[in-house]
This record gives sequence, C-alpha cells and structure tokens, in this order.
Amino acid sequence: MKQALAPVALGLSVVLAGSALAQEPLPVRIAPSEVTLPVGATTNTGTFRAEALRSDAASIEASRLALQRSRNRDVRDYARRVIETRKATTEALLPPDTSLTASGLIAYDARSSEAAPNNPSGIVLAPVAVTTPIVEGAPVELGPRVALGPKAQARIDQLRAAPDAGSFDQAYVAQQARADARALALYEGYSRSGDSIEGRRFANEALPYIAAEHDRSSHIDLSLGS
Repeated sequence: MKQALAPVALGLSVVLAGSALAQEPLPVRIAPSEVTLPVGATTNTGTFRAEALRSDAASIEASRLALQRSRNRDVRDYARRVIETRKATTEALLPPDTSLTASGLIAYDARSSEAAPNNPSGIVLAPVAVTTPIVEGAPVELGPRVALGPKAQARIDQLRAAPDAGSFDQAYVAQQARADARALALYEGYSRSGDSIEGRRFANEALPYIAAEHDRSSHIDLSLGS
C-alpha cells in the first residue's frame, strides 16, 4: 500500500522573507550524475521521507556547531537559515511524538497511546508553519529525533575536529554545499516521480527553499576558496 503525505503549508516564506531565489545557474551546482541516492528515494514515499529527515538532522546538527564555532557573519547567517528551513521540513515529515529509527522506520513514543493506531504509516497529520525564527543560543532539539548514519556522524566528527574557526568554516560550507545539492536532487526527483500526489505537492512546495539554501552555500563555498 502506498504511503501518503497530507498537504503541508510549510510557511517557509516566513523563514526566507526577503531572500531572493536564484535566478541564474548555481555556481557550484553538482551534476545529478554526481549525486548518489538510495534506490527508491525519488519514487517511494517512505524512502524519500527517511532520506529527507536524515538530511535535515545532519544539516541541523552541523549548523548548530557552526553557530558555536564560526566567526564569519555569512556562515552564521546561512547556518541560522539552514536550521529554520530544515526544522520546518522535519516537522512536516515527522509526526509529533515520533522519531526515525536507524532502519528508516517511524517509531512512536510509548507515551503517545493514540498515535500508532490512528497513524500507522507515519502520515503527516496537519499543516505546520514556521512562526518563530531561530534565535542564536536557543536550543534546537530536532536532530536527536532522527538517527544519524555513520556517514553523517563522520561528517559531524570532522567538524568537531576542526582546529580553528577558519578551518571549521571551510569544512562546514563545503559539506553543506554538497549536502544541499544532494537534498536538491532528492526533492527534485521525488517532486516528479513520487508515488504520492500529496507528497509530490509537498516536495514542490519545499523545493524552492532547498534550492535557495544550495545557492547560498555554493556562493559562500566559492568565497572561502573551498
């Protein structure tokens, strides 16, 4: 049985208000042939959801570190935007009182007694919207709801090992430029081929903001000479 995603009004325009979307080719646009996605990620809703949530979790955690380590204004502004955008997509894809296991399954909190019977497939139940921007220093606790794989954990470990702020910035932005390109390929592919009409609608709605995120990380990557 095909999984479904309920229509989602992300309200991401609140997050990215005043930010122009890319009107020209992206400077470090990684070709689709260079992006490897799991089988079914652009067609199967469950696989797409798991990959999108893992991407969100890794980017949120990396960006939290950026707010702690970076002294570059552009990098810090970008990191805040990543957290805001990826928080919104996570909340849209991951129902309340649930988490994503390492195997990609939606697990319900044992305290949420009514959740599993009413929503066994991890369907998004209601629209969500970003109403409050990230304030520097405020806790962001979405990452732990999603199990990070070994590659994502290695990415975080590399950032933690950066010896100074400059080295951190180069590693973080280079990582994010590639991660954003991968997320862009994921959303683009699913928006065309996903097995859920509602899911494709969600991907199309989120896609411009994922593209804007990649545009920004690519520009910063170039400016840092990565």
